[in-house]
Amino acid sequence: MSDLKRHIGQKVALATSIFCALLAVPAFGVFIWLWLERGLADTWVPSALASVGFLGACAVVLYVTSRPQPPLPPEKGQPEA
Repeated sequence: MSDLKRHIGQKVALATSIFCALLAVPAFGVFIWLWLERGLADTWVPSALASVGFLGACAVVLYVTSRPQPPLPPEKGQPEA
């Protein structure tokens, strides 16, 4: 395990990523329920699926944003701190 730590913005992004992933689960359940009750011809069904996709994409993007990054190497010609 590396010694990289998350700063406050990355911690907030991680918490929000988890929240989005948790919200995607009941949204997927609503999609399945609507699909079985109303069929694919109803306009609510693709909207529910779009919500699942949006929440899943948000979760992935926020998780990637929350990952700690190694420090950049010093630029050439500048002394190290």
